[in-house]
Amino acid sequence: MIYLGNAFSPNMLQFPADVSFKSVTAEELCEAIHGKIINTVGHQGTISLVNLLCNTNLQVNRTSIKANIGDIVYIVMLGFRLEEGKIMNTQEVLEAYHEGKIMLIKAEVYGSVLRDLAACEGVCNEYEYDALAYRVKRGQ
Repeated sequence: MIYLGNAFSPNMLQFPADVSFKSVTAEELCEAIHGKIINTVGHQGTISLVNLLCNTNLQVNRTSIKANIGDIVYIVMLGFRLEEGKIMNTQEVLEAYHEGKIMLIKAEVYGSVLRDLAACEGVCNEYEYDALAYRVKRGQ
């Protein structure tokens, strides 16, 4: 599954899991959004920004997810902390984006076996490596 959200929390994961995070460009984000994506953005200003950047017509969809191994979560989030109780409107979100204060992030969820496989490379025998590779293929 591929999700779009405006936040990320460990509560969104099925455990055990590892997550890698990387910055993406607006173009990468928009390309993903035009594919098969589940929108979970719960903030009007953020979804308005996404719609402007990506020429989409997404609506606010405040819902919870449980990301599994192999899932990807694209996150459009503030790069700073708001004052307590503050809700940004669309114009404020746009200004923050143009000031470089909005982060576009790709979170990939994977099992710890990938880390084990990487550590095994060049160290383990062929049987051990193949067993780990098989587990990766099965999504463990």
